Amino acid sequence: MKKHTLRGALAAASALALVACGGDAGTDDTDVAAAGGDEARWQPERPITYIIPYGTGGSTDPIGRQFASQLEEELGVEVVVENREGGAATIGTTGIVTAAPDCYTIGLSNDTALANQPLLNPDLPFQTTDDYTSLVKLADIPVVLAVDADAPWQTLEEFFAYVEENPNEVGYATSGVGGTPDTNAKLLEIRSGLELNRVPFSGGGGEALTAVVAGEVESIGTYYPSMQGFVDSGDLRPLGVFYNEEYEPVPDLPLIPEIYEGAAKPSAYYTIAPANLPEECRDTLVEVSREIVESGEFRAFAEENGYVVDPIQLEELAAEIDEYRPIFEELEGSDA
Repeated sequence: MKKHTLRGALAAASALALVACGGDAGTDDTDVAAAGGDEARWQPERPITYIIPYGTGGSTDPIGRQFASQLEEELGVEVVVENREGGAATIGTTGIVTAAPDCYTIGLSNDTALANQPLLNPDLPFQTTDDYTSLVKLADIPVVLAVDADAPWQTLEEFFAYVEENPNEVGYATSGVGGTPDTNAKLLEIRSGLELNRVPFSGGGGEALTAVVAGEVESIGTYYPSMQGFVDSGDLRPLGVFYNEEYEPVPDLPLIPEIYEGAAKPSAYYTIAPANLPEECRDTLVEVSREIVESGEFRAFAEENGYVVDPIQLEELAAEIDEYRPIFEELEGSDA
């Protein structure tokens, strides 16, 4: 599943995104610049709330806070970040999509929350891309497979050969069930026929990393920025990347989907808003959001922190999220 396949030339992509952007609604004239006509630009008159559906730290919070900081500079109004964690990101995402559609509450969500959680919970208020406005894609972050430095495997090929010969023997730590690291482990098993002994840690990536470094579990799949300190200290040995393209932080590592096609799905982060935003403020947020993501400042931050920025066009945002859904459906329907 090539990266560009996810946003291929689908005939329905434009229609999906237009729906996702919401229909026209009444506009508060006090919130619109006096320029008039097509040149009108929304000027917020009070702080904007930016919801992040995870706790502080981790792989998600930094990219959301960087975006919010630059949005504050661009719009000239305070942007207040609120971390609303819990429910596999559904609590915070629900807070975004059910907020008043006035452009004063927006926030971060990801593909797992938007494409997978509705499959598990039909009562969520965001069942399809019609239920919110997609403003911009922020970044991807792939999962890296690593082993304890004392493990016998020096290469990814050696690791896979051992797992094939010894099914369910090699412990593979992930940061909880259903997250992107766990999803990649499941995809690997489905695409390869390998059988790992997946060990989810409810305490998140930090707890999983500690277990591997302590020798309690032999291997791990997690985000490289989280493991880099252990790699630099010689406690962990990265072997491969669950990604379809060279990953800059570890450019020499082999790409797992080149060995087992389709065995990779990065965590994808988006900025979204409620559906049915007034046209003027919606268009301003879309324009400014894309300018931020394409800026040198945002790209530099992303590169330094292990994210991959590749902005996709507005009409492709809903299509990308929708194309992740069959992957999650396959995972939910498998015995992996």
